[in-house]
Amino acid sequence: MIEDEPLPESETSSKKASKRDLVAVHKRALKRFDSVALPQMEMRRISLEDRRFVTIEGAMWEGVWGEQYENSPRPEIDKITPSLEKMETDYRQNRLTPDFIPGSGAESDTADTLDGMHRADSYYFKSQQARDNAFQEAIRGGFGAYRLTTDYQNPDDPDSEEQRVNPGMAIVDADQSVYFGPSVLYDKRDAPWAFIVSADDRDEAVEKWGEENVEDWPVSSPGYAYDWYTPDIVRTAEYYEVEQVADKRVTFTQEQSQETQAFFLSELDDDDIKDLHALGWKDKRKDVKRTRVHKYILNGTKVIKDCGYIAGPNIPIVPVYFRRDYVDNQERWRGYVGKFKDRQRIYNASVGHVVETQSLAPYPVPILLDEQLTPTIAQEWADGNMNRHPFRRLLAVRNGAGDIVAQGPIGMIEPTQLQPSTAALLQIASNDLTSQDDNADQVKANVSADAMDIAAARVDAKSGIALDNMRQSIAREGEIYLGMAREVCFEPGRKVETISMDGQDGEAELMQPHIDQAGVYKIRNDLARGSFKVVADVQESTSTARGKTVKQMLELAQIAGGIQDTELAQAALLNAVINMNGEGSQDMKDFARNKGIGIGLVKPTKEEQAQIQQAQEQQGQQPPPATEQAMLAQAGKLQSESMLNQAKATQTLADAHLKTAQAEAVGGPEKAPQAPSGLSPANDQAEIQSKLSGAALKEAQARKLDFDMHHQTIKTGHEIMMQRRQQDHAEKTATSK
Repeated sequence: MIEDEPLPESETSSKKASKRDLVAVHKRALKRFDSVALPQMEMRRISLEDRRFVTIEGAMWEGVWGEQYENSPRPEIDKITPSLEKMETDYRQNRLTPDFIPGSGAESDTADTLDGMHRADSYYFKSQQARDNAFQEAIRGGFGAYRLTTDYQNPDDPDSEEQRVNPGMAIVDADQSVYFGPSVLYDKRDAPWAFIVSADDRDEAVEKWGEENVEDWPVSSPGYAYDWYTPDIVRTAEYYEVEQVADKRVTFTQEQSQETQAFFLSELDDDDIKDLHALGWKDKRKDVKRTRVHKYILNGTKVIKDCGYIAGPNIPIVPVYFRRDYVDNQERWRGYVGKFKDRQRIYNASVGHVVETQSLAPYPVPILLDEQLTPTIAQEWADGNMNRHPFRRLLAVRNGAGDIVAQGPIGMIEPTQLQPSTAALLQIASNDLTSQDDNADQVKANVSADAMDIAAARVDAKSGIALDNMRQSIAREGEIYLGMAREVCFEPGRKVETISMDGQDGEAELMQPHIDQAGVYKIRNDLARGSFKVVADVQESTSTARGKTVKQMLELAQIAGGIQDTELAQAALLNAVINMNGEGSQDMKDFARNKGIGIGLVKPTKEEQAQIQQAQEQQGQQPPPATEQAMLAQAGKLQSESMLNQAKATQTLADAHLKTAQAEAVGGPEKAPQAPSGLSPANDQAEIQSKLSGAALKEAQARKLDFDMHHQTIKTGHEIMMQRRQQDHAEKTATSK
């Protein structure tokens, strides 16, 4: 990660603390860590226990509960995992992504570029794996997390300093490694500091930090004596501290266009301000507190590294909760497993008791006298079940007179009967656990589709809280991503990768000049300009969005066909085909998409638009049929004659108007000659129209000249600012090298 690299020497005085300050930072960090870690120690232990409970074989019998059944059968019949897998399936079938919505001063094109950049960066860094891991830990233990980082655009190119944002890097065992400062909000945007505790193998830690820096960070985590193999690890802590840095906000306003642009004074130097003033920009300054995040890496005794300020104004950690509450002025969380552990334990213990009962006396055992057996007969009885003997032999017991006094077994040992309380307990625990396993995805006979949808909605409610919490986490990810992207993606003309919603690769140019529809000169894809809102939506999960779209479109096509609206029916049918899923349907989807573009139903991509234009050009080069050529020639001849007659009729008017305009331009309206006489009423009207057109032309030319001069000034000022940023960046890079 770039943020872990040493800062250039030029930034040492402004961003790196002195040795004395670093001692204070370490002392402050230890105190803050204890203030959070100690009150949450029991909750974090339970969270880890819950995750082990459904993940590690044998973990259902860990602790005191398993000790009392040490000499009994301890089966594990997992009744909790199916519900967890249902939630994960609901989440994976409905991927959530942040959507950037333009706010004040922002353009929709820039918001679309941000959407595409985020999708491309997420795909490039495999960020979905980090989100999946966080969601999985959250539903099991109650809390998960992942982080955002920056990295080089081209890591293999040593000359390239361009960076991009990784929107998702995994944090494993988040309930043991992520600690936030006091905060009330779910997404922790109000947290003043945070820790990420990382564990490295001791040899790797020595290689990474040096032997003198290998001191374990003092974190109390529950140990499990029954884990046979535990690696020798060394923990370090990444400490993020939010700072309010005093700065001035400088707002420049262009007098002619009233266009504004704002900078922090620390980003400018005297030459930049002078250049902007010379180009007609007026500035207004205001004292502000600028939010920056300072990162340190700590061990148990000192600050190993001062990483300086990271990109963006936010702590780059995204929390994910299953259930979060505040009780007794303390944050608490829990996962889905926590409320079902006792039921699962009781069920397993009851099943273990049945197994033990059956193993002790599985069938009636006869009681015999010694006189009834010989060694041979005893062996026959012992091997009877295995050798399938058709009968068993016994000797009769006789008295002194030879009379038989006993024959056959003198008694029977009957199998142990299951206690009614054990049977009832087993039934109760089974009902409590299986009541959560409704499967609405299973097709049932004689059940209507509407009833199945109702059942699906009921089952989806189980995933509702988890998915809605994940939606808040994804929205927070988008806010952090925006703050980081604004600081690492600023180079004019830089090409960035994008991916559309339907998976099409694309490319966008940062800081691209363009003229909008109103004829105003603007900069497209300027991430630092304007404000953006970030939202994320949770969709229904049992039936995917595409499947429901197909169903609705087919119903709409049928209704439109019934009212003879063929265009609407065709559009609905094409939309249904485009959203189909299934093997072998891609060719049909491509055909439907091309047809949808032709009727205006689907917006073409840039590549598709280029292909359409190329096809139109090729079609335009082909000569039309002979009949069509003759008709076009005849129409052209008639139009030419009409235009010639009109030109002759207005020739005199044009000359008169030219003289009038010239006179007005030199000496004003009073110097203008009289209008020519002898013209027809039609010519009089034409003369008036001609004068009006000439005046409009002069006014338009004046506006055009003013527009060109003004926007050339704006463009020059903007280019100066971008050149200044690039020069500063190059100087920092050269100094670090």
